Amino acid sequence: MKNDKTRFTADRRLFLKSAAVAGGAAALTAVSATTLVDEATPAQLPPDAQEKSASQGYHETQHIRDYYRALRS
Repeated sequence: MKNDKTRFTADRRLFLKSAAVAGGAAALTAVSATTLVDEATPAQLPPDAQEKSASQGYHETQHIRDYYRALRS
């Protein structure tokens, strides 16, 4: 009986160690991936894309008004 308990404890410890290593590897990958991806700066974007990136938030356009009108009918 004691041998089964020892084996169970050893298996649990191995699992917890593996989980800790996997979590650390995932965190390291996430941090390093953000440094690898270089977002385009406004100077690198074409002029029309700069205007689009400058506008933020919700803007009701004619297209959106037509969509809402279609939903009501």
